[in-house]
Amino acid sequence: MEPRLLVALLLLPFAGIFAYTMWHEILRYRRDGRAAYGLGYCEETDSTHVTLLGDTETSYDPEETDSTGQGHLRDR
Repeated sequence: MEPRLLVALLLLPFAGIFAYTMWHEILRYRRDGRAAYGLGYCEETDSTHVTLLGDTETSYDPEETDSTGQGHLRDR
């Protein structure tokens, strides 16, 4: 197999995924306008993720929150 064809076949799925996500972001921008993304926290899974923030929301700051559940140990 020719190296150029192999490289094209390897990069094609990534280019397709990028185009798909850009298309959906453009549609969301046309529908909702500018958006603010930030770090969100899920207490059930004890993990963070990038999420779309509302007008009055602020992003999660790990320095302000003790997600380990051992905040009582610092008080001693």
